[in-house]
Amino acid sequence: MEIRSIIGTSPREENSIATSSLRPPVRAKYRLQDWESVWSIRNRNARNSALPVEVVALAESAIINSTVDDTKETYAAGLLRFHQYYLRMPADKTLVAGFIGFYMGKVSGSTVNNWLSGLKLWHDLKGAPWCSDEHWIQMARRSAHKEGAHLKRPLRSPVTYRHLLILRRYLDFSIPFHCAVWAVAVITFFACRRLGELTIPSHSKFDIKFHASRATKFKIWTEDGVTCMSFWIPWTKSTRELGTVVTFVARYHLDPEICPVQAVKTHLEVNDKVPDHFSLFAYIDKDGKPKHMVKNNFLQLCFDIWEKEQMRDVLGHSFRIGGAVFLLLAGVPPEMVAKIGGWTSLAFLVYWRRIDEIAAKGIINAFQKAELEKVRTILDNFRKQNGLSLSLVNNAAAGLSFSLE
Repeated sequence: MEIRSIIGTSPREENSIATSSLRPPVRAKYRLQDWESVWSIRNRNARNSALPVEVVALAESAIINSTVDDTKETYAAGLLRFHQYYLRMPADKTLVAGFIGFYMGKVSGSTVNNWLSGLKLWHDLKGAPWCSDEHWIQMARRSAHKEGAHLKRPLRSPVTYRHLLILRRYLDFSIPFHCAVWAVAVITFFACRRLGELTIPSHSKFDIKFHASRATKFKIWTEDGVTCMSFWIPWTKSTRELGTVVTFVARYHLDPEICPVQAVKTHLEVNDKVPDHFSLFAYIDKDGKPKHMVKNNFLQLCFDIWEKEQMRDVLGHSFRIGGAVFLLLAGVPPEMVAKIGGWTSLAFLVYWRRIDEIAAKGIINAFQKAELEKVRTILDNFRKQNGLSLSLVNNAAAGLSFSLE
C-alpha cells in the first residue's frame, strides 16, 4: 500500500505552509481529499449524523475516484497556492477574485486556470458552493490572461513530415526500442493523438484501466484499395473511461518508408516476446527484458536525433498539431481531422487558435507562411459552417467559459 503521508520530508520553500491538523502533510494526489476546513468538517459531520457512516464513506469514495491521479496531482497545486494566500474555505467570489489578483502578472493565465480548477474540485468533493460563474471571477480571469501574457511558455513548432524523415534516418531498426519509438511517432502524428495516450508516464505507472496492453486487437480492412488499421485505447482526456478508437491508413503507395501500418507491423514482429500484460508499445531491452514505452524515454530519443539537425524546437504535443496540419494541407476535411483526433468542433478550433500565435511570433520554419494561411482559411470556413463566433472561440481558448483540451 502506498504511503499517504510525507512526514519527515521538507517541502521546497515555495511549497511551505503553516502546519495544521486541517492540512496534513500528504502526497499531492491525496491533498484534495485529505485537506479540510472547519466548514467541510461540519458538513461531513452533518452527513454522518443523517446517514450511516458506511454510506457516507462509500459516497465519498465514489466521488474521489471520478478523477484520475494525474489530475489530482496537477490540481493539488491550486489548493496549496490558495491556502498560502488565505486560510479560509469555502471561498466566495471576493476571496477567489482576490486570489487571482494576488498572482496576476506573476504567473500565466493558464496557470491561474489550472489553480482555479483545483479549487473547484475541492469544493465539489466537499459539497461546498463554488462561485466560478460569477462575473467577478470571469473578469478577474480575463485580467490574469492579459497581465500574464509575457509569462506564457515559449511557442514550439509542430512536428513535420521532415521531422519523421530525419527520425527514421537515424533509427536502427535492429533495435527493438527504436522499432517501438517509430511506431509511436508515426501513429501519434498521422492519428493526431496525444502522446500520453500511447506511452506510459513511468515504468511503475502502467494501468490497464488507462493504457492499451499488448493483448490489444488490431482491426485491418481495405477501403478504396487502401489498407486501414485501428485499435482501441481505454482512456482519453476527453472521453475518459469511454476510450476511443485510434484509426490510421497505410501510405505504402505514397511513401513506403513512412507508413503507420507498416510501423505497427514491424514493432509487433520485432517485439513479439513482450507479454500480453505489458503496454501496447512495450519493447524488449538489450537484456532481453520487456520494458514499457515511457513518454520521457521516447521524447529523449527523438529530441537527441532532432538536435543533430537543429530541429529541437518541438514538444510532445507537437506531434498532434503537426499531424493535423499535415492532414489539413493534404485536403482532409476539417470535420474528419477533428474526428480522427477526438476533438469537438469548438475544441478543435480552440486548439488551432495557436496557428495565429505561431504565425504572429514568426515561428514559421516548420511550415511556409502560405501553408499556414491556407490552414487558417480552412479553419475559419469550418468555424462559420458550425455557427461558432470568434468571441466564443477566443473565450474558450482563454478558459473563461469552457474547459477544453
